[in-house]
Amino acid sequence: MSSRILGNTFSTLCALSVAQPSCNQVDGDYPGCGISKMTHASSKPIQGKQFLYKYFNVQTPGDECTNDICDCSSDGAPDIEQGRVYTTREVSPSGGMPPGNGFGLHLVSVPGHKTTGGLTVEAVESHFVDKLGDMSRFDSFMDFNTVFATSSLQSYKSAFDRDNVKYLVGKWVDGQGRQYSSILVHVPDSQLVLELVQRTSLEGPSVELEQRVPDSVIAQQENRLSAVTVVPDTTSDYIVSLVVNRAVSLKSLDLLDGFYVSGMGTTKTHDSSKDGVSKKCYLWPGATVNICFTNRPDTATSTSFKVGDFEDMLKTVHKTIIDGHPFCPMDRWFDNHYAIDSRTVSNSKILDYINSENPFHTCGSNPMRGTGLAAIFDPTGLGIQMDTGTSLPNDCYSQFPSFLKEQGTFNPACTTDTSKCGSTDVLV
Repeated sequence: MSSRILGNTFSTLCALSVAQPSCNQVDGDYPGCGISKMTHASSKPIQGKQFLYKYFNVQTPGDECTNDICDCSSDGAPDIEQGRVYTTREVSPSGGMPPGNGFGLHLVSVPGHKTTGGLTVEAVESHFVDKLGDMSRFDSFMDFNTVFATSSLQSYKSAFDRDNVKYLVGKWVDGQGRQYSSILVHVPDSQLVLELVQRTSLEGPSVELEQRVPDSVIAQQENRLSAVTVVPDTTSDYIVSLVVNRAVSLKSLDLLDGFYVSGMGTTKTHDSSKDGVSKKCYLWPGATVNICFTNRPDTATSTSFKVGDFEDMLKTVHKTIIDGHPFCPMDRWFDNHYAIDSRTVSNSKILDYINSENPFHTCGSNPMRGTGLAAIFDPTGLGIQMDTGTSLPNDCYSQFPSFLKEQGTFNPACTTDTSKCGSTDVLV
């Protein structure tokens, strides 16, 4: 397999782990510096990429496979389709490392991997479509989103109105009582929801929302959020990554501090509870993008599939496939993950937490990252790509000699080998 394909795929986890010589995060995080991307498993990634190109100032990473198709034929596996883009940075609009020079929005389809014990990607996407519908009312599954600052919110509203793209307008206030507006838009037939925010008011109907972005993040992007720019074409606007947002069940909400603060060494930047809505946010060392979680009553989403059901499904798949099998590359639901690129995390704290609490995690060896912890899963079942230089936890260390002995030149994402996975007799 070529290095081009190797750099794009599931197991090699495409963002580089080695930090750039210096990080300039004045307009958000990017590969090598902070929270570098948000990835979703997808059944129609190329279609999603086309939507993103139509309405946003994005580019294709330099390490993308030809025509967004990664060839797995030599491994006897289905080809991988990818819809990977990154947001263009105003301070550095071109160049950068192969994964891209801005925050990544990745949709990937790895059909050779498994969802044993849970739902297929197509089934989950169908739930999102059913719940979000025409975006005429707020649904708690809209909290599964990535938040960006813009100074041109009205321009997006006009573009979406022109093309009859459905969206929801929300309004909210920060800790100082200043009013903001959000536009939430769903990338068709996917799990990807984008939220664009600005300190402004928009004409027309809107819903009242809780504070969407911590005050500390707002302060960093004060100038962009308070400016007003009208662009004739939204693809010339520069959006800045602020928050990776997740809906969370009540039972998982109670576990977040233990995982993120005590375990991962993040700083809690926001903790609120009002009118039945609870929100917590965390900031990784070396990042500016916050990871936020919002809990709402089950009645805040339509249909019988609730946020807790989604979490339980993800964790069941992880338990079936990778629990006790940290070198297994076959868990397709890892493709719901974000990446932390930082060499300032406390690796000793992270390893102590893994060795004592044994959260779902995977390990690996690759030429960009070296040998060590590849991914960890938080209490909601969301994957975290660990581009942190963290060494092997105890269980990975004990299995590593046999794993290394079997390695060769191949693309792990193309594999259909379940021999290093749990429940190999029932994986489908």
